Amino acid sequence: HSYLKGNPMIKPALTALAPAASLTACAQNSAPEAPATQATNVPRIHTVASKYPFDETVTRLQNAIQAKGMTVFAVIDHRAAARQSGLEMQPATVIVFGTPKAGTPLMVKDPAFALQLPLRVLVTQTPARVQAVFTDTHALIDGSRIEYSEVENTLANAEKLIRAVVAQ
Repeated sequence: HSYLKGNPMIKPALTALAPAASLTACAQNSAPEAPATQATNVPRIHTVASKYPFDETVTRLQNAIQAKGMTVFAVIDHRAAARQSGLEMQPATVIVFGTPKAGTPLMVKDPAFALQLPLRVLVTQTPARVQAVFTDTHALIDGSRIEYSEVENTLANAEKLIRAVVAQ
């Protein structure tokens, strides 16, 4: 992901994403407050074991996303960023992806939904396995004016694609 090194947009983008990453880390370690309308049994985050090594999982996901006509907007290598700051961490790469054809109508209906898009998938490695981690579609639309029926053939298909790519 060396193409990110010279890009002047990456540092501001990573700086902008840092608070979100911190909030995500905090949210995973504490029970989120559930709005009255949210079903408490809806998983917020899915973790799927990959059958492939780390780099191959990242490559397979990028290729599958593009093969489905979506755009890979960014690939953020958190481990490389940590190393540039003299820190070590497990392999962790976030692929930011989507398609304006699917996302634009949702953002027109609910402008705040732009905070949920583009979609993201984290590929990370624990001592035991490589895994893909992503937000549940129901969780993405929770609190928005978007109904599941509006995303079941678009955003929800991204979940299916991720599961298929890492498991097959």
